[in-house]
Amino acid sequence: MSLLLALILSATAPRERAVLIYPRERAWFRRAFYNAHQRELQRQLQKRYVVELHDQIATNDALLTIDVRGANLLILSAHGAPTAMSFNGRKGRTLDESDQVRLHAFLSQLAPDATIILQSCYTGLRFARMVKHAAGPARRVIAAKGEIPRDGVVITSLAPVDVSITCRDDHGNPWDCKVKL
Repeated sequence: MSLLLALILSATAPRERAVLIYPRERAWFRRAFYNAHQRELQRQLQKRYVVELHDQIATNDALLTIDVRGANLLILSAHGAPTAMSFNGRKGRTLDESDQVRLHAFLSQLAPDATIILQSCYTGLRFARMVKHAAGPARRVIAAKGEIPRDGVVITSLAPVDVSITCRDDHGNPWDCKVKL
């Protein structure tokens, strides 16, 4: 009887919240962010989380006003550079060091033990450390230190959430490029 009770309680327990934010993408073919791989990641996350999607986000004002209160998982998907993330095309900078104060206010709304995944090419240690500093010591930040192919992020665990990130070098060889802070 206790197994049945445990199953009932787990089925009625509130699920954790995940917020996924995707950039403006104008391409019709070879989409980097609006593709089957990303839809599969979303389906996998829905097994454990109540998933909220925010798509076609292009400015830091639009990004930093999204309600992330209490979310246990935040995935920011955009074009990246070692010092920034770009939600409005590859050339502009949407989030960088100049947004430290606003980014801290935004990330402080997450659950205290939240995981933040920076899903972008070349979002290296400098930007990931800036996000980690803004997020606080108890929140985890996962990023890549290389160029991620469209299908380079794979969920390896839902409890706790974790991913593997595989990049390709100049010769097309895969390598583990995950940075975990």
